[in-house]
Amino acid sequence: MQFYGLLPAPNPLVQAADPDIKQKIGQIKKKDVYDENDSAFNMWDYFSQNKVNLIYQRFDNYPWSMIPLNNNRFAASCFFDCKKLLALNREIRLQEFASLLNNYLYPSTMKQKEQKQLYLEQDSKKYNGLKFDSNFESGNLFTSYRVSLNEYDLMMQNDTNTKGNTQWFYFSVENTVKNSVVTFNIINFIKCDSLFNMGQRPVVFSTKSNRSKGTGWVKEGHNIIYFRNKFKRENSSLNTYYTLSFSYKFEHSNDKVYFAQCYPYTHSQLNNFVEKIRTNKFAVIKELCKTISKLSCPLIIIGNGKRAIILLARQHPGETPSSFTIEGLTEFLISNSMETEILRNNFTFYIIPMINPDGVVFGNYRCNLNGIDLNRIWISPHKELHDSIWYVRELIKQINQSAEICLIIDFHGHSKKLNSFYYANSLCDEQKLLPLISCNLSKMMNLRDCCFSIHESKKKTARVALQQEVINGFTYTLEISFHAFRKLGPQDFTESYYKQLGEDVGLSIFKLFESTMVKSSKLPRTLNQQLNDELDNLIKHCDLSKLQIGEDDSGSDSNPEEDVLQEQELLSFNELKKKPKFVLQAKKKLNKFDKSIQTDIQHYQNLMLDEKVLEKIAEQVRSIRKPNFDFLGFPSNQETNLHQDVPLQDGFKNSFQQTDISLQQILGKMQVYHVRVSNKNSIFQNQFTTQSSKPIVIVLKNPYSKQQMQSPQRQTPQVQELLSTKNRRRITSLTGRSTIDYKGLSRDRKYSIQQSQQDRNQAISFIKQQITPQNFLTQEANFEKIANISKTKVYDKQMLKNLF
Repeated sequence: MQFYGLLPAPNPLVQAADPDIKQKIGQIKKKDVYDENDSAFNMWDYFSQNKVNLIYQRFDNYPWSMIPLNNNRFAASCFFDCKKLLALNREIRLQEFASLLNNYLYPSTMKQKEQKQLYLEQDSKKYNGLKFDSNFESGNLFTSYRVSLNEYDLMMQNDTNTKGNTQWFYFSVENTVKNSVVTFNIINFIKCDSLFNMGQRPVVFSTKSNRSKGTGWVKEGHNIIYFRNKFKRENSSLNTYYTLSFSYKFEHSNDKVYFAQCYPYTHSQLNNFVEKIRTNKFAVIKELCKTISKLSCPLIIIGNGKRAIILLARQHPGETPSSFTIEGLTEFLISNSMETEILRNNFTFYIIPMINPDGVVFGNYRCNLNGIDLNRIWISPHKELHDSIWYVRELIKQINQSAEICLIIDFHGHSKKLNSFYYANSLCDEQKLLPLISCNLSKMMNLRDCCFSIHESKKKTARVALQQEVINGFTYTLEISFHAFRKLGPQDFTESYYKQLGEDVGLSIFKLFESTMVKSSKLPRTLNQQLNDELDNLIKHCDLSKLQIGEDDSGSDSNPEEDVLQEQELLSFNELKKKPKFVLQAKKKLNKFDKSIQTDIQHYQNLMLDEKVLEKIAEQVRSIRKPNFDFLGFPSNQETNLHQDVPLQDGFKNSFQQTDISLQQILGKMQVYHVRVSNKNSIFQNQFTTQSSKPIVIVLKNPYSKQQMQSPQRQTPQVQELLSTKNRRRITSLTGRSTIDYKGLSRDRKYSIQQSQQDRNQAISFIKQQITPQNFLTQEANFEKIANISKTKVYDKQMLKNLF
């Protein structure tokens, strides 16, 4: 292994040689690769049905894996009421989080049970495989499954209070065997593309190698592949997860080895850095605020100038390159050089190196502890739920009262692109100058990757929302690749390269404002004279209006909307807390009611038909039984004629838009007595979904026997009493929906018995006024009348649902 801080790194775009790599990759893909013909098998199914292979689980999340609004479960999620967490008003440590969930944040919809320690197979004495762990700061691994002797399927934990945002992994393994080759398949990535397909490798830390050689974190692994797998997302029937598969050869036995997506930078590392520079005469350390878990969010102030520059990092916890870069920039600003001294005399730097400490500690990739992407709420942050953002905005207001803010840079990491580059708002040509200087000064930046625009999804980001606070300057987002940069040739990013990039940003700021600053320093330059002269010449003669920079930042490394809890889903946690018994009992009654009408619903067929087929069905409808015309409001000058169904001719078929069922199959083999027509905006839109504006034909199988239909139909209770118990129940399922226990519902909803009786009578009277199953269509009935009748069939059901 090589220590990248001292020795040259290997070519990042070439994997370790393996003569059997194609065969191994083919075997991995054959097991899990996406196939559109596969049946729906989502991650929750895999999680719940694969317990036999489970060897590690971070904690038992079953009580907190469900969204109360829709009962959707997510295998690796943890949902809880964050306002309850705030009400505790205490420091929340990672090690005690599971017990805190059980003691204070247990879902009110479930009966609380005594917390029991999970029994894990890897803890048994007979177990001889790798032992996993992620219960440490910034760790992220939810479960691991042993699928073969030397192959493991791994599942990352979703960001707290979200449905996904899985990208950051960080875990350790023990019980290693020297020279053994193990394959890890991380199966729940959410992004459709990754730098792992462009040569990126996981970072690895071997405890024994570091002790003997001082290697630290290095990039290793082979047979690396990133592909779309067969596991459906829990909140989607179309989108699937992605798998990262890589192999690793262990160098030592009984070693403890850590694996991560990129070089970890924890909250403890930041605290160590802050303590290190606390004694520096140029730096002032303050506390910006306390977070939800009562962690400290530090603020570093450097310089005493009349103008201000604000630097932000780690809004997204998993984007660790931003922390290394802003640390390198901070070290540059407190160093002794001509450039830094002039900058300190003319500017005051306000540096918030870690805006989201909670997310960093708990191993999130994108969100804070409340499941909020902090870079999407800069317009109107909440003081308690978005604490650090609210306090940054307050800090900016204070700065504007006494100084002029001329520059804001927000540091991020990028998992899809090489190099580092800027995003900026499309305002004027002058804002192109900083990216131009940076890309000519630093070999790690690329001007072609920069984008100047405001995409619709970025209007609430820091870059866009804070632009109005910078009157005579600009706001930028600096994106830094997780993988490599490409100047003369591809080269891996390392910790030292990230810090060097921070110094390059500081020098770029100096050159940007050099002409407006008072220069008085006897300290040596950091820039060599030749490079300084070249930059001066570039700034002087460059025509910024002709400088072509991208104008679309929609390809930015973020699309968090589908994984964020919606407002109604968030409210469902609070509502159930207030009235858990009422909601559960009411829901139970409604479910019981739905089961009682399944004899009606289960006979529907949802078909997409064209106009010619509708005409054929219309002809067939006219030949169906047609008693009781007057009650339906149709002409009654014809005699009632009870006769059998008229099937279509043998072999007669019609093609449909989305089905190949023939009319013979639809109308010939079934006893059809009702044909209802509606479009997607009708009353049936909740029962049947369609992507077409064509009419939907719904066919209802006859619930009565032929013997009953051939006997005279009478609207008298005496006739209904003669029906068999079975058929009477079938009739009740269609027309007797008002026989639901209204008194029971009235008790649950605290309605008076008198009010529930009025509701019941209203439903019964409306049904009797319109139509009952004993009324059938005449030859004069058209499709508009059929559609109107169909709406009345579900009126009382809709009325009952509205009560809830």
